[in-house]
Amino acid sequence: MMKRKSYVARYEKDENNYWSVVVKVGAKQTAVSDGQTLPKARRRIRQAVSLLLDVDEDSFDLVDDFALPAPVKRALRSYDEAQEAARAKAERLESARRRAAETLVAHGISRRDAGEILGVSGQRIQQVLEAKN
Repeated sequence: MMKRKSYVARYEKDENNYWSVVVKVGAKQTAVSDGQTLPKARRRIRQAVSLLLDVDEDSFDLVDDFALPAPVKRALRSYDEAQEAARAKAERLESARRRAAETLVAHGISRRDAGEILGVSGQRIQQVLEAKN
């Protein structure tokens, strides 16, 4: 299977508060577009790249790269780190829930009662136990 081509889309707010977007698609080819909102700018730059390369709009990937002030970049980095920490905690919680449910059921406690003990529904216990298999 052939790997899809990816291009970096560099977004920057201009003096009119629009998102300017530039994508270099080759040594001498560059697609340029803009949009008042990010979705509009993304749509327009995808169309521009598609026209420039004479390919379907869904035949390539665009990787967003935002030109943002340092304080904004720091805030986003902090947000990403907090999100990753939350994901890791959610995984640990799910793993602990599964172990607790398995242990409760293995000791003869019904799934409904295991749910009551763990503060979730019996259906959730069923899902947790089935996810393991």
